[in-house]
Amino acid sequence: MALGSIWDVWNEWNIRGSVILSLLLQIFLILFAPLRKKIANQCLDFLLWLSYLMADWVAAFGIGLISHNQGNSSTQTGEVDKVLQVFWASFLLLHLGGPDTISAFSLEDSSLWSRHLLNIIFQICAAIYVFVQIFSSDKSLMIPTITVFLAGVIKSAERIWALYLSSFPRLQDGMLSWEFDSVDGLEESVGGLDDIGNKYFDEKEANIVESIVVKHAYILFRTIRVFLGDLIFTWKQREMNRRYFLNVSAMDALRVISIELQFMYEELHTKALAIRSKWSYIFRFIAFINVVIAFILFNHSKKHRLSNLDVEITYSLLFGGIVLDVIALIMWCNIGSSKLNSIFHKLVSATNHLRKPRFAPCEAKRNTSLAYEVLDTPLIFRRWSESISACNLLSISTEIYDSLQRLHFSASYKNCSFPWKIIDSIHVAVSPGPNLSRNPFIKELWIFIFEEVKCKSQKLDDTTEVRKIFETRGDRFLKSKLGGIDCNNLLRYITKLNYGDSIIIWHIATDIWYNIEEPLIRNNRREFSKILSDYMLYLLIKQSILMSPVACDAQLTADRVTRKVVKYCGYNDYYDIKSLCMGLFEQNYTKPPLGAGIRLALEMANLGERKWEVMSGVWVEMLSYAAVHIKGEAHVKVLSKGGELLAFVWLLMAHFGCSYRLDRGMYWEDWKTKFQEFEPDEPDDE
Repeated sequence: MALGSIWDVWNEWNIRGSVILSLLLQIFLILFAPLRKKIANQCLDFLLWLSYLMADWVAAFGIGLISHNQGNSSTQTGEVDKVLQVFWASFLLLHLGGPDTISAFSLEDSSLWSRHLLNIIFQICAAIYVFVQIFSSDKSLMIPTITVFLAGVIKSAERIWALYLSSFPRLQDGMLSWEFDSVDGLEESVGGLDDIGNKYFDEKEANIVESIVVKHAYILFRTIRVFLGDLIFTWKQREMNRRYFLNVSAMDALRVISIELQFMYEELHTKALAIRSKWSYIFRFIAFINVVIAFILFNHSKKHRLSNLDVEITYSLLFGGIVLDVIALIMWCNIGSSKLNSIFHKLVSATNHLRKPRFAPCEAKRNTSLAYEVLDTPLIFRRWSESISACNLLSISTEIYDSLQRLHFSASYKNCSFPWKIIDSIHVAVSPGPNLSRNPFIKELWIFIFEEVKCKSQKLDDTTEVRKIFETRGDRFLKSKLGGIDCNNLLRYITKLNYGDSIIIWHIATDIWYNIEEPLIRNNRREFSKILSDYMLYLLIKQSILMSPVACDAQLTADRVTRKVVKYCGYNDYYDIKSLCMGLFEQNYTKPPLGAGIRLALEMANLGERKWEVMSGVWVEMLSYAAVHIKGEAHVKVLSKGGELLAFVWLLMAHFGCSYRLDRGMYWEDWKTKFQEFEPDEPDDE
């Protein structure tokens, strides 16, 4: 009896449920997908990923149900009218086109678009089959069904085209055909800054009007996107970029880069590449008019044989299709349109001043007397998450030890074997999820990074110097003498280790000093060192795929350190990070790799207060090294997860001319020169 009731409910609601769920998924995706770039939240990422997959599956499943029903001659009570089912099938095909705000951007699979093409072709054939089945005998809703069907075909084709254009192999092919010397707009922008003069320039403030920043960012983006394909500037592009960034403040540079990254996000993670063309606008207008016509025709059709519920569902589909297109139009005018002279863009530009970065005071974690200005732009106007992720190795270890104690492992650590299997299971459960945190983006930290990179880029006309900066990961800063301080004894903690292990060693030393020292006065370098230290460890552990080109097997080192620290806590009953750091520093634990970090901390004691100057400088170089050695495709992949500080430093280094390619040199002409001797001599003109 119960099974029979369930079957009756299924027969009554399977098609209705499919079309309602399909519409709800489209609404959810178009409204919430833009939050991917503004919020770094794993739950949101999962929900959007699940919704994107479900949207395709539900639409295809609904079309399959309708196709199956057309071959069934029996009509059960509560079943949807078959003509209406065909009308709904055209809406499901429209939903297969997907929302404009999300695209299945794939770096690894260049054939993704072709698989979607086969799937959509199959669904179109299924829809045509049900049309033929029903319209041969009943033509009551034929015209509105055909209009929506055509709109669905247009949207589906647009989706396939968007996936094709945003596949990375296709994008790289397009980069090779770009006009490398188009810097006229950039020259005009730099000239505009020169004309304004000193009254316009404050190194620590945002000076340029937001609409001008957007224009400059778009011009710069047209040159900087060659780095997406692992290419480099021409000489003229490099000089113009350097000149521009040498003339703007740190905050204006931050604004420009954030907009450039937004353009990258729109091109690769949405349908922007397929939409921004005259023909796209024409076809989209046709699709929109088709849905409006269907709405009008259905509104004037006879509905006496249809149930009120089915009529309401149909109106919801029609109204939803119109509203979703209007929302998409507004969004593209707001975030994606390069048609600066369009009426809609001018209307939206009136709100540009609201997008200017806003700041709010925020207290430092360890000392409430320290307050910093942090980015605090309202969510609706953000271009990225405006935060920096953090992960701390010693905190992970103390939490694992605390978890062991809660499980009542109180046996003597000196007299029994350590429960490594329990540690492994807790380590997997605890690290690096709950131990992840997010620090606000401190204005002074960005200014510090900007000034450090700017200082290094002042005289970069020599290929040898550019290569040195490209390859440095802390050693250049240590060799600079720092106003008389000799740091040569610290070089081995960088030059004798691979990059990933160096991060872990310097992270341990930074954390020890940050926790055992109580600052008497404000020390910005101390806070910056802590934030960058935890951020680099986060990249090493949580973003291992992103860091794989430079980090090697550093995760194994991190795991060994965690095991050593947990065991050390067991010997000494350390439950908090401060007592752990005091114990490590005072007892001089010597076993590697943990011992190397402690020895580095001990050697830092000789520098006094200058140690924070050293550590912060090294951390900026380590951050810069990772930024320029990771390929552009990896940087843009994480833009849909709230963005990373690493991507900002990547573009900052590129704009200042600090990028270098081992196979190409520091600009395009270097690479061309290598092949000139292989070119045949041109015949003399007679």
